[in-house]
Amino acid sequence: MKKLYISLIALIFLPVSLFAGTFDLGITLGTNAHWGESFYDSSKLTLAWGVTVGISDDLELDLQANSALVPQFFGDTNIAVLLQKALLGQRSTGTRVAGLGVNTLLGAGLLFSDYFPGKFLLPTHILVSLTPLVVGNPISTKRERAFTVTLAYNFITTQVSVLFDLIKYDFYVVGTYRDYL
Repeated sequence: MKKLYISLIALIFLPVSLFAGTFDLGITLGTNAHWGESFYDSSKLTLAWGVTVGISDDLELDLQANSALVPQFFGDTNIAVLLQKALLGQRSTGTRVAGLGVNTLLGAGLLFSDYFPGKFLLPTHILVSLTPLVVGNPISTKRERAFTVTLAYNFITTQVSVLFDLIKYDFYVVGTYRDYL
């Protein structure tokens, strides 16, 4: 439960400090599955939740907590920090003109977890992520990301694993059409 509180604090206060120079800010909800490290990760159903912060017209920072729902409700939580680039064009223009409605994201980052012989959060994985289908943009107030595949290298245990997000929804609170009326 202590890891859940640390995750909440990180996901709430870090975007607030980044807010001054952002294009947009959204709340993320979705799913997550982790394959390849069953010794450390026993979760069968995981909730992905966090924030997405638009840094520029084609870059975004995603802060995502992955919390186990089964077998123990919020029993295991880890945090992924990804810097992602839109590959097909602008994700947001920062003006009344919308960015592309369909896009692809390529990202890299770190996973903070306890997937090593310890029981506290540390940076443990290097992440490389591809989201082949992104529908929507900040102007439309919501966005769906589907079929995200992330390769994760645990540099402490030297294991390679795969993270898979079937679908994630981003609900934008800043950078929507209402901000440009």
